[in-house]
Formats: sequence, structure tokens, C-alpha cells
Amino acid sequence: MSFNLCLLPREEKYQIQLDYEASFWAYQIKRNKKTREQVYNTIHSRPIAEQMFLKQQFEQYLALMLS
Repeated sequence: MSFNLCLLPREEKYQIQLDYEASFWAYQIKRNKKTREQVYNTIHSRPIAEQMFLKQQFEQYLALMLS
């Protein structure tokens, strides 16, 4: 099964982008390129509406990568 992301509404595309960012931050921590404090500073610089989602996704990906 394949999906064409271009056909998704703008909001869903943006959620996918946020999810991608959170997974990349977890990858950077796994590779010792960033610290958790740096990631949380980045998250806190984002709009408040995005912060909770980013935190949840980041912690989820970090748990997967470090297990």
C-alpha cells in the first residue's frame, strides 16, 4: 500500500513534518550529536500549540531508539 503525501490536507502534512523532526532529534541524541536539554530548548522555542505533540513524539522515538 502506498500513500501520496501531496494529496493530504495541509494540517496533516504539517503533523507529518513535526513527527519527522521529533524522530530526527531522537536520532541525534542516540548518535551523541545533541543533548536532551538542547532538544527541549528547541521544542520550547516552537509555538505552544506544537510543543506537547513534539514532546510526546520525541519521547516515544527516543524510547524506541534507546531500547
